[in-house]
Amino acid sequence: MSINNEFIQESKINVIKALEYHLDATESEIHQFVKRIEDEDIENWTCGFGDELVPDFEEMRSENKNK
Repeated sequence: MSINNEFIQESKINVIKALEYHLDATESEIHQFVKRIEDEDIENWTCGFGDELVPDFEEMRSENKNK
């Protein structure tokens, strides 16, 4: 069963705002994370914030620091 596109877009906006607020995500990091999520599966925006999306964001941030 597919998730409603409006719900996905609302989730995406909420995740981005939360990353900016709680993790001081930069515009560059946000763009990179959006691409990372949407290249995998756009429905991932509806995953759990604290248990799935934040760890993925922090992993991406760590990978960037190690480059």
